[in-house]
Amino acid sequence: MYKNHNAFPKAKQAQRHLFPHACFACRKVFRKPFATQGRICPQCSGALIALGRKFHAPKSTDSAQWKKAHVLVEHGFFFESVYRATELGGTVAVPYPRTLAEVPAFVAEFKGQARPAQPVRPSER
Repeated sequence: MYKNHNAFPKAKQAQRHLFPHACFACRKVFRKPFATQGRICPQCSGALIALGRKFHAPKSTDSAQWKKAHVLVEHGFFFESVYRATELGGTVAVPYPRTLAEVPAFVAEFKGQARPAQPVRPSER
């Protein structure tokens, strides 16, 4: 009836974009399609936190970078774009902090752009 109709997405199109889902207990990231329901870590059965596509996972042995990512997520920053206003009335994208020491200033300046925080299981390592 609707031959070659583009208004109805195919199942493969819904899975085209994979988003990082982080487990802070295991320090692992799994790339999965977007879903509205929560996901479970296949290794520890903990909750996976859906992050933005700008998230680059640190090595599992880099505890300082995992701690930084964990603190940012606790404050509602899920590695999506954050903007700063310019003098001309526009906005410019701001990079996320590189170290844990830079996080408090970043959170204080951009707390208005944070999403409501989700409960995150603390790291066990």
